[in-house]
Amino acid sequence: MNIELDAGSKEWIESKGNQLTVKTLEVKACCAPGVQELVAVPEKPKTLNNYHEILIDNLSIYVQKNIRSKEKLQLKLSGFSFLKSISAKLQ
Repeated sequence: MNIELDAGSKEWIESKGNQLTVKTLEVKACCAPGVQELVAVPEKPKTLNNYHEILIDNLSIYVQKNIRSKEKLQLKLSGFSFLKSISAKLQ
């Protein structure tokens, strides 16, 4: 899997402990089909057997196995001050 991240994203992940988990989050509604989104959280997953570990420089990025590996994963930093977060998007 090709992962694209800029310098700001890399610095933010380093400040959070050098680990990032990218996983899917499924939101189900009573009357509509479910929506599946990618979520990036600055932590190591509890069960490693469901994730691929990708090392970039000194960062460990854990990507859930059911995420398509042939696409490019873009990690982008957004927000300001203590409200910053990383968004993940497949391209």
